[in-house]
Amino acid sequence: MVLDAAQSIPHLKVDVHALGCDFLAFSGHKALGPTGIGVPLGTAERLAEMEPLILGGGMVRDVTLESATFLDPPRRFEGGTPPIAEAVGLRVALEYLTRIGMDRVFAHDRALVRTALDRLRQLRDLTIYGPSDPEARVGIVAFNLRGVHPHDVAAFLDQRGIAVRAGNHCAQPLMTALGSPGVVRASFALYNTLEEVDVLARALEEAARELCP
Repeated sequence: MVLDAAQSIPHLKVDVHALGCDFLAFSGHKALGPTGIGVPLGTAERLAEMEPLILGGGMVRDVTLESATFLDPPRRFEGGTPPIAEAVGLRVALEYLTRIGMDRVFAHDRALVRTALDRLRQLRDLTIYGPSDPEARVGIVAFNLRGVHPHDVAAFLDQRGIAVRAGNHCAQPLMTALGSPGVVRASFALYNTLEEVDVLARALEEAARELCP
């Protein structure tokens, strides 16, 4: 069992041992760290069964012309010069999240989503996707404006200094089921504020007036 936790680590308290998965991975840049680095976690049993995919210095115990013996995990998977600066930056980012406390991060995300749902539900031209109960959500609100392509909505918001993601979100079968070329997604994090939620809502009110047919 391999768990992609890239969207969870920076927002939720994750207990890898309680999950019981064989592997868990997350990216550094989504956890407030640098790009170009991530964290793959694996159980000792599964890692011992694996052979290296990429070879390089510092990962072998013994080499002959006919064979190679690799070091014990995790060093057998860390050939060559590691991304030293990225690793230092990622550690600082994770320590920062830990000092704040993931319970506080999660509560902050939930408060932003609760406020966003309250505000955006007042827009009759807006379709909101996902659970209606904010307690069943994480820090994401996905939506579409009636008759407006999600990329056009994203461009409209971008011109007002609001960053969202628009498109199929690597989930084309879901978009097919929704009957839409994509959706707009507002993602919240610990650095967002309730005032910014209000800015988003007011910009969408403006977009509805100007863009909806």
